[in-house]
Amino acid sequence: MSMGLLPRVVLFAGLLGLGLTGGILARERMAQGSPPTAKVDGVPVPEGRDLRSFVAERAETLLSRTVRLTLDGDDVTSLALGRASPPAVPVRATLGDLGVTVDVDAVLARVTRPWTEPDLLLRYFPVDRGDLDVPLEIGLDADRALSLVRRVKEERDVAPVSARLDLDTKAAIAERPGRYVDFDGAIEAFLEAARRPEIDTIALPSRAFPPRVSQAFAATLDVNQTLGEFETYFSRAGDQARRGKNIDVAAQKIDGLVLSPGELVSFNDVVGERSVDNGFAKSWEICKGEMVEGVGGGTCQVASTFYATLFFGGMDVIERLPHSRPSAYIPMGLDATVVYPIVDLKVRNPYDFPVVIRAKTSGNALKMQLFGAAKPALVTFQRDLVDTFPYRRKVVKDPRLRGSAKVVMKQHGIRGYKIRRTRVVVQKDGSRRLDTNTDLYPATTEIYEVPPEFDETLLPPLPDAEKDDDDDDRAMAPKTVGSDPPALPAVRDTTATPVASSRPSSFDLVEGAGAHPPTEAQRNPPKTLRLTR
Repeated sequence: MSMGLLPRVVLFAGLLGLGLTGGILARERMAQGSPPTAKVDGVPVPEGRDLRSFVAERAETLLSRTVRLTLDGDDVTSLALGRASPPAVPVRATLGDLGVTVDVDAVLARVTRPWTEPDLLLRYFPVDRGDLDVPLEIGLDADRALSLVRRVKEERDVAPVSARLDLDTKAAIAERPGRYVDFDGAIEAFLEAARRPEIDTIALPSRAFPPRVSQAFAATLDVNQTLGEFETYFSRAGDQARRGKNIDVAAQKIDGLVLSPGELVSFNDVVGERSVDNGFAKSWEICKGEMVEGVGGGTCQVASTFYATLFFGGMDVIERLPHSRPSAYIPMGLDATVVYPIVDLKVRNPYDFPVVIRAKTSGNALKMQLFGAAKPALVTFQRDLVDTFPYRRKVVKDPRLRGSAKVVMKQHGIRGYKIRRTRVVVQKDGSRRLDTNTDLYPATTEIYEVPPEFDETLLPPLPDAEKDDDDDDRAMAPKTVGSDPPALPAVRDTTATPVASSRPSSFDLVEGAGAHPPTEAQRNPPKTLRLTR
């Protein structure tokens, strides 16, 4: 046996003997009812105290400890913590709120291990030592922590804004980086605060990230060719003034937008929430089939003009929905409805070069153009009218009109339409791509508001009242395209003097706020429409 090995054997034997002796003494003390000498989380276990309840108490003390949450130097709001109203003091959360957990069973196992561990060597060193201090076994409920961090992210994450190109001056407008709350970093911060009692503030980590298009890149773009363009018109008179302002605001948010090759863009992401804080005003908009006053009315006209421009520019349309009725400002089939944040318009640049959108309002006109290095394709849009559907009438008896001879036209009826849309994209090399789909525009209900005692038979007959629903072909012939519905009584503005009706009647018909008579294109669209750009 070598001299180097002998000391090790002697040392091992000594440790083994001490372990046996210590183990025997410990077992004797436990047999005599003496509790082990130990601390849990730095606090001595009181003599005679039930060990499990003591550990559970230490765990509760830890989990109820409060910390202040900050992000980029600001207090995290109570909204992120799911509280109904902000408190008057800086927001604090318990470690338990943050998802921190304590494994009580694991702590108990570690406390009793010196007297239960069958391996004498593993048991030796902690045995019969008064400084045995077992820390709490700290873990994290990831789902609970994620729920909190997700609310903070929804409130505080900021998407990057790509650089834009001012097509009037050809100057590139600088980009803005985005920021996001780092979930993995937040988890580590929660656990670190649980391990170190001196930490009373948790700074949630956030990270910056750049947008897709930089100012330097935008300054190099070739935008000499017009790929597509479209123009729509609107009014700024009377109650349409605020709608016109909303069109200005939404167009400004789109103007100069750059789409890199293969990039997908969301209208809702670009324009943002339709709120007063984002620059929008109250105006009339369609909600559940009726015209109501809401913030952002007019944005759909910008979305429709945007869609039509990119449609004729050969862009890939990933997501688009038509309106619930034909629009007065754009042909059926070229419109796009948007509702933030759930109904969106998404398009993608299919070309191997960047493209730029120009969106400008001038007077009562909104014009958009799509520019790039080349015009690779010629696009044709064809719309065929497949079927029409009569509209219904709804009569609302309004107690406020009791005793009055006034009847309010709250909403004009518009027939419903089913159309077939075809887009033909002809590339410069002669190759063609044909896209065909169907749009359905439900009939718009005609709504009257009348006095409670009003005789509804005095109202004019519905234009399609005599239509045979079982004979669509026969009914469609004179009524679907090019025919005029029976004349309605003359209508007037609610502030105007009553106008004599074109037929005998015992009531005054007035136009309600937001009720605009349908245009000829809405009432009698042509059987076929074809546009090539």
